[in-house]
Amino acid sequence: MTPSLLRPYQLAAVEAVETSDEWYCLIELPTGSGKTLVFSEVIRRRGGRALVVAHRDELIAQAEEKLVSAGIDPESIGRVKAKRDEVSAPIVLASMQTLARKPRRDRLMASQREAGIFQTVVIDEAHHVPAASYLALLDDIETAADELGDGPLVLGVTATPNRIGVDEVFGSPIFSRDLVDMIAEGWLADLRGRRIGIDLDLGSVRLSRGDYVEADLAEALGDAGAPVAVADAWLEYGEDRPTIVFTAGVHLAHETAKAFRERGVEAEAIDGEMSFDDRHAVLDRFRSGETEVVVNCSILIEGVDLPATSCIVVARPTLSSILFAQMIGRGTRRVPGKDDCLILDVIGATDRHSLSALERQGREAVSLESLAGVELEEGGSLLEAALADRPRRERLAALLGVHGQLVAEDVDLFGRRRLRWINLPGTPITYALSLGDAGHVVLTVDDTSICCGVYRVNKDEEPETFGTDLHIDAATVLAEQLACSYGARALTSVKARWLGLPPTDKQVAALVSTRGVSPDVARSLTRGQASDLLDATFAARRVNQARRRGQIA
Repeated sequence: MTPSLLRPYQLAAVEAVETSDEWYCLIELPTGSGKTLVFSEVIRRRGGRALVVAHRDELIAQAEEKLVSAGIDPESIGRVKAKRDEVSAPIVLASMQTLARKPRRDRLMASQREAGIFQTVVIDEAHHVPAASYLALLDDIETAADELGDGPLVLGVTATPNRIGVDEVFGSPIFSRDLVDMIAEGWLADLRGRRIGIDLDLGSVRLSRGDYVEADLAEALGDAGAPVAVADAWLEYGEDRPTIVFTAGVHLAHETAKAFRERGVEAEAIDGEMSFDDRHAVLDRFRSGETEVVVNCSILIEGVDLPATSCIVVARPTLSSILFAQMIGRGTRRVPGKDDCLILDVIGATDRHSLSALERQGREAVSLESLAGVELEEGGSLLEAALADRPRRERLAALLGVHGQLVAEDVDLFGRRRLRWINLPGTPITYALSLGDAGHVVLTVDDTSICCGVYRVNKDEEPETFGTDLHIDAATVLAEQLACSYGARALTSVKARWLGLPPTDKQVAALVSTRGVSPDVARSLTRGQASDLLDATFAARRVNQARRRGQIA
């Protein structure tokens, strides 16, 4: 990863670390905004050894993939988890599950005497840092620093808005971005909210550690017929959207998946008792589109990238803003052609019971509205709701450097899709941006969205490779930068005035000859629609030719 491929706010976050006088720094960015790219660049710039701590063993492999896709040499990365104990590597990826054992921590700290001290320590998912295991690790790091005479930068990164106990370790964030800000700038997908009302009695559901007891909640949801209500609501509002459902308890997850299948929907449940291979097989089927809906209770909360997800069903009330943010965060990533994500939020009628325990605490279940601080109409857009609020609208305008009065209808001003991506037919997952006479920039995407390629293809020319094995965030930024560098902004802008004009005679003739479209149908299209059809045809032809020759992966 080179700095030129980092988004402006990512560079700003890195520079905030560089200019900070503190040894404990916290960065807060919403899910999908590339926190791994940020801390990878911090590690690259600072040099020396680094330690990256992930919350669970399952997140280590994904952390390594992201670091490599961000430009870190894979030979420099070692792991400390389970049977692997590569404590002397230049960059150590360690799971907190493993480091919770003192002998493992001691070996890791002792490695600094021979392999060199850690210049940088990254705590991923830093909202976990108040836990005793994290505090013990930080104590050991400080003890080792006192002994060796130098201390590392300790950088925490988190996507969650609740920092109870976190500020005591890191202080206030040195850099943070709001979910709505990121949507407004076009980096994250817009969110639309709908409520699913069921006859849910929370009166008998106990509270523990600031949230509902899961076993009690699962029983209450089962009694209220939540699986059927969720499946029916999805058929009404969310059909055809790749969907992740979060519910309470393993049994209820499987019951919910069953309710979907009984209605003809390809759905599967995933749980922690399944083997690693079985869980990944389910997710692979979801990525390929074979499975439309995946139901889980907590497996997909952290560390899973499924960017095509465009519907999240929160089928379990929660009092935790951290948990709610993690659930909806699975749907905020953007991919070409995805403009928004629908949040279906299960709520229960409260007139059947007394919520005296909650009322005494002055608390209520977290919702999309309470998380983002907006009033949201049924099916309404989070961004539109923010723009309807004058103070927030003015703040967003100042943030984006936009002059003049904004109105809610001007949502496209913020560029949910800044450039016109074209989905290429008859190819594996491939998108293109037109460069006019220079051909097309094409973006190839594998099922994981981690091994993406960026190429330029043109008639009678060898394909030009600009990047391979990139994460989709980096690949998209690179492709859009290339399109602009070729002077193609007028061709690719979603707001270009020429898009609504009638097609040219040349476009009509080309549609008739290449697509078999009748002249009358061709003339009924706008110039933009005709351009997209022709671009898709020519770009797909060139991509398929290059693939057959082995020139494009």
